[in-house]
Amino acid sequence: MEVLESRCGTLTTRPLDALLDALEPGHTLHYRCTASPVRKPGHTTRAHYNLPAVVPLHGPAADAWWQRQADNAGLKLLTLHSQPVDAARDHLHPAGTAPADRAKNSNRIHHHRVRFDGTATITDPDLLRTAVHSGIGRGKAYGCGLLSIAPAPDPA
Repeated sequence: MEVLESRCGTLTTRPLDALLDALEPGHTLHYRCTASPVRKPGHTTRAHYNLPAVVPLHGPAADAWWQRQADNAGLKLLTLHSQPVDAARDHLHPAGTAPADRAKNSNRIHHHRVRFDGTATITDPDLLRTAVHSGIGRGKAYGCGLLSIAPAPDPA
């Protein structure tokens, strides 16, 4: 365990090797992922419908996004519960910008977030290991797309 400054708290890390090595096709697990589900429409679609470059997804559209991401991460969803959470917000300042100039030279960062919870069956352990290590979707630097898994009893 590493101790941070007293005002920050403590940090504990645990190896995931045993969990990741035990992943097998057909096993059931619990998952949680707070992600930034978005669609990036093409230039023609954006111009025709006057859309921004990145469109946040809500409700059934966000659930469909998660279904596709889970499939690509080696999971077959059994249950899904989703709920919106507060957006991740920050400002990006160009390197070397003086504090006095930051307000006029900054880009707003905004990652719409939805938390996905449920159970799934493993279809491809290698894809799942990659998703746990690399994350899913955009906004990882702001805590989006970090996939957590835990063993669950296999359905009877």
